[in-house]
Amino acid sequence: MSHDLLRSPRLREGDLVRLVLPASYPPRSDVPDCIDLLEGWGLRCDTGDHVLDEFGYMAGSDAERLEDLNAAFRDPEVRAVITTRGGAGAYRIADDIDFPAVRSDPKPLIGFSDITNLHLSLLKHCRLGGVHGCLWGEKARRSVRQLLTSTDPMTLRSDTG
Repeated sequence: MSHDLLRSPRLREGDLVRLVLPASYPPRSDVPDCIDLLEGWGLRCDTGDHVLDEFGYMAGSDAERLEDLNAAFRDPEVRAVITTRGGAGAYRIADDIDFPAVRSDPKPLIGFSDITNLHLSLLKHCRLGGVHGCLWGEKARRSVRQLLTSTDPMTLRSDTG
């Protein structure tokens, strides 16, 4: 099964990544914290137009969240799409992703929780794998960075502690 997966290139220093919020909104301070972290990795970082929007418990309306997500997938300069939060609401836009844009320029989606709906939709419609992870906590940051930038072989282990 893994041999037919669509793969995205590893991130390199200077690559542009975009922060989007396809589900719930985080505390406002989380967005600049994520930008600082990613720039500390040598990446350039920008944000979707609606990244600080609030619409009920979600980060903007369905149309606005989908617009930011699709804009990131359509932008040839963006090399990875990073969500700052899971929460709820991503399931409402999962079937409306611009799948032809994703297939023509594959880039990883990084996120967890409700973002799993987007990972599954991208896998189903494009055979694109993503990174089920977040940028909170040193261990999670280290894992995400390694998955996005390293070409070294990786060993998966169960972490029970």
